[in-house]
Amino acid sequence: MSGAKKRISITVDPHLADYPEHLVEAGKAESVSATFNEARAAKRQRDQHALALLRARAAQADPVRVERMRRHIDAQARQAGFEVAAGE
Repeated sequence: MSGAKKRISITVDPHLADYPEHLVEAGKAESVSATFNEARAAKRQRDQHALALLRARAAQADPVRVERMRRHIDAQARQAGFEVAAGE
């Protein structure tokens, strides 16, 4: 990650703002911004891990069963009045 930072403005609930400020005052965090950066980085890592697990699970899926389920979902969507594009 480069040293350049992008300045943004956010609005947070008071209880979410209090904790990072407490960490800074206690010397456990460099800044409030650093605590939000760490929280977002941790969330991104969790999301990427979850996506990797999902992709691994999808790779093990039975293509015949998936196609059967897809046709069933498409039929339900059409029955409910939704347009279903070919191949979706």
